[in-house]
Amino acid sequence: MDYGFECFRYRRPFRLPPRGDDAVWRVREGILLRLVAPDGRRAYGEVAPLPAFGSESVGRAEQYLNGFEGQIRGDQVLVVPEKFPCCRFALESALTDLESDREREEALEAASPRRLPVAGLVPGGRDPRERVNVLLNEGYRTLKWKIGVRPYEKERDWFRRIREVVPPEVRWRLDANGALDVATVERWDRELEGVAVEYLEQPLPVGQTDSLLALARDLALPFALDEEVGTVPSLIEWRDRGWKGIFVVKPAIAGSPVALKEFIREESRRVVFSSALETGIGMRHALAIALAHGNEKSAVGWGTGALFDDDGLSPCLGASVSDSTVAGIDPHAVWNKLAHEPWGTAD
Repeated sequence: MDYGFECFRYRRPFRLPPRGDDAVWRVREGILLRLVAPDGRRAYGEVAPLPAFGSESVGRAEQYLNGFEGQIRGDQVLVVPEKFPCCRFALESALTDLESDREREEALEAASPRRLPVAGLVPGGRDPRERVNVLLNEGYRTLKWKIGVRPYEKERDWFRRIREVVPPEVRWRLDANGALDVATVERWDRELEGVAVEYLEQPLPVGQTDSLLALARDLALPFALDEEVGTVPSLIEWRDRGWKGIFVVKPAIAGSPVALKEFIREESRRVVFSSALETGIGMRHALAIALAHGNEKSAVGWGTGALFDDDGLSPCLGASVSDSTVAGIDPHAVWNKLAHEPWGTAD
């Protein structure tokens, strides 16, 4: 049984750059794909690459998918090379949707509904007070602030001022995106003593393995890895190196959903789920994994709605996400908003 296949590349401008005023990343690019069964059923996937996290580029993904026509059969195992983790996630997720049966759907319907808190995103590079107040009024109680955009002293002073007015139950995640050096991390460690900080995320640039392991061993501040562990093989590699901190998992770039779920089952207490800035198509698959395997006390990192205009391509989740949120995402509507000239074998 051959499946029809089509896909197209999209460009989605940011309304608010993720890293702050001096960021150069202005447009999110990706690929949407659709599989069509002989009986007319359709399923969707999204390739949302982040090369800085170890994935393929959108150009490389497009080249790979250009040669993919006619290769998807329902009676064969789909094998996508590990060097294309985003393509693998998108294709396997879509194929799983097509191959789902009534028994699996009934099991999902019978399962207890789940709800997870969402971390509100505070972009870097500016005084965070205005954005923090908005998020607090919307009900967020975990806030993720991008640091390493301005000098340490300025960001430290901003953080001191905002901590004076936030409720005591608010928890912080500071995300450096690899922008700090060891000395600055040590200064943050001293500054954050006694503060309700869940972790400092990716403090050093990718590749500084020994320094990252030493910081996690020697400092009291909890740490998380993000750019270092974008794919399943890198997650396994860092676990085997003895990493004792948090793993930030972006399902949409991790690779095989089956392999990812196996890792999560082994390390569930140390996994935090996060967005890869997908449209609703990729978000639907990624959030389903987070809801099935996430810790109900640990916020997921999908508080990214403010980064884009209200274009209908992804829901703005608010302070929590539930199974009904995922069920309410219409992949066909997202496809129709973006599709102009898809290429492939589907009618």
